[in-house]
Amino acid sequence: MGSLNQLLYTARDSLSAQSYGLNVTGQNITNVNTPGYVRRDPLLETRALGTATTGTVTANGLRRATDVYIERRELTARGSASAASEHDKQLGSVEALFNDLGATGMGSVLDGLYSSFSALAANPNDPTVRSSVLGAADAFASRANSIGNSLSDQKNELFKAAQDTASQINQAGESISVLNRRILAAEAQGEDAADLKDQRNNLLLGLSELVDVRTISDVKGSIVVQVSGGTLVDGVDARKLDIGLQDDGSLKLTIARDGDTPTEVTKFLTGGRLAGIKDARDVDLFDVSERFDKLVFDVASSVNAQHAAGFGKDGVTGRDLFDVPAVALGSGRAVRLSAGVAGNPDAIAAASDTISLPGGTGNAVALANLWSQPISGGRTAAETYGDIVGGIGQRKAAIAQAVETQSAIKDQVQAMRESVSGVSLDEEMVALTKYQRAYEAAGKVLSVADELLADLINRVGR
Repeated sequence: MGSLNQLLYTARDSLSAQSYGLNVTGQNITNVNTPGYVRRDPLLETRALGTATTGTVTANGLRRATDVYIERRELTARGSASAASEHDKQLGSVEALFNDLGATGMGSVLDGLYSSFSALAANPNDPTVRSSVLGAADAFASRANSIGNSLSDQKNELFKAAQDTASQINQAGESISVLNRRILAAEAQGEDAADLKDQRNNLLLGLSELVDVRTISDVKGSIVVQVSGGTLVDGVDARKLDIGLQDDGSLKLTIARDGDTPTEVTKFLTGGRLAGIKDARDVDLFDVSERFDKLVFDVASSVNAQHAAGFGKDGVTGRDLFDVPAVALGSGRAVRLSAGVAGNPDAIAAASDTISLPGGTGNAVALANLWSQPISGGRTAAETYGDIVGGIGQRKAAIAQAVETQSAIKDQVQAMRESVSGVSLDEEMVALTKYQRAYEAAGKVLSVADELLADLINRVGR
């Protein structure tokens, strides 16, 4: 009788275990197209039946099909791809400012300024020519102002974009800390937390596109999340990432728990949209702005020095053609046509001395010759501007290549993760058949045991 009872228990447990396997397999099939779903594998284990040597089977929960190494690689790959993409996007906006197609481009405006000096040398007494010099000088200042203001506006916009990104990062951190708390509570009560872990993993993937992410897991199922080298989430505790400005105007990243002293993590930022924003703003925009300001300052200063050495048609000398700051910084936004010459064509200093007035051309020739003379570093104004434009183009090409490379790496790692964690309908159909056959066999065992037990009872009852 004992052996038959054991057979009944074994069949019963087998039915329960195979049914569990069928349910898990069905869940996998149901979620084959669910974003972020991680395949579940049922854990079936042999369980000893009392002190007997014959054991039975039990369903001991399920396992999420994951690979920690691949998951970490995917976080890094997503962060690098997102950083490159954002950098490329923002650098494209900078490049557009220096698009010289048309007469209003900075290259054309520079050429027009020096060409107007050549025309002045040929016709110093022509009021139309003198007016055209003022127009060309004003066009140079206006175009410089436009580019300088646009570069400044882009810096401000990227600062705001960095702050908005930090807000999204903090929201994700808060959500992850809440999920950590729910996962700990569920597993403490012996409940399955696989769905919660899927949600947390999806948040981590999204977070990795905003900033570089590193995770550390503990044995209880909670995780520590580090961004830019600082701890954003410590189990159930979430901290805040803040974006400010350094003394030089570059971005400053700090992390702190409410009420605590912030920890600066700026230099550890390596990935995500935030890294792309910072690279575009604090590297590209700062460099281009500095070089452009110096170009404008050098052009205006050299023209002023030569113009002040000459004489206007009215016999006055020492007048600047441009108002420009005392230092290069901010010259792009600040340069203006000097009030001393604005609206007064006769103030243009074409003559090099008073003897040649009113038709002197010596200073006009000297102004025109500035076109071929170095203004800084042995480079002419045109060459210096070409260096700026060419440098932007080279950076854009390099970043575009990085986008392609990092995107390919991300796709490769995602494919690796999908091969481990994704649902294959072919594999699930095999598993479904396996558990179905095992369930049918267990049912057959149960039927046989029931028949034998009934026969035994009949025999004993005679």
